[in-house]
Amino acid sequence: MAGRTDVGKKRKNNEDSLYFSEDEGFAIVADGMGGLEAGEVASQMAVQGMAAHLAQARAGRVAAKGRPMEQLGRLTVSCREWLSSVNAELYLAARSRERRHKMGSTIAFVAECADHVIVGNLGDSRVYRLRDGKLVQLSVDHSWAAEAPDTVLDGDLKRAKKFVTRALGIQARVEPEFLVEKVRKGDLFLLCTDGLVEELTDAELASLLGGIGEDLWRGAESLITEANGRGGADNVSVVLARAEG
Repeated sequence: MAGRTDVGKKRKNNEDSLYFSEDEGFAIVADGMGGLEAGEVASQMAVQGMAAHLAQARAGRVAAKGRPMEQLGRLTVSCREWLSSVNAELYLAARSRERRHKMGSTIAFVAECADHVIVGNLGDSRVYRLRDGKLVQLSVDHSWAAEAPDTVLDGDLKRAKKFVTRALGIQARVEPEFLVEKVRKGDLFLLCTDGLVEELTDAELASLLGGIGEDLWRGAESLITEANGRGGADNVSVVLARAEG
């Protein structure tokens, strides 16, 4: 695994956060909202909390017995419960301080379990998989543009893409998306915040990812450089993970 976050070319502070652990088999990205320090706080809370939860869950699987599908089911349920819990924490925190009244965060993560991956997300941070040269988005965008495209006028498209309909902390309850699928050797997973896909199309991403060799650190760096070279209008974060087994 490899990852990097960058403030971009237009923003003064970086509200993105990321965490990944090759040994523990998971990766997370988050994009904070709220301005000032609020977005940074929210994304850090989301990433740090999810990382601790996934690490604890992995330790529990190692110690306990169970069929692979049972393990996958338990992990999915526990992730859903954790997201509900941290959403409530952020929601209350956002309303307890005036400067953080709009605090929230997207989140997207991948966790390996029993030769499968669990993909989860809220908001417009994304998870992709490149397999045999074909790029597929595994996450589901929660934005005005994605959920109600017929209502978006041409002049509102940019704003509609940025208008997030689901995220941690912005509503009392959340409904995250989950996907479970079998992993194949050589699968390349990309987790990213919207700062990357604002600048690059899926076709361009597929071409860039297809050219990444064994050095994932260099690959992550190249994606950041390309996004900034196109304008770097937003913070941008990427994590790359390749399935070896």
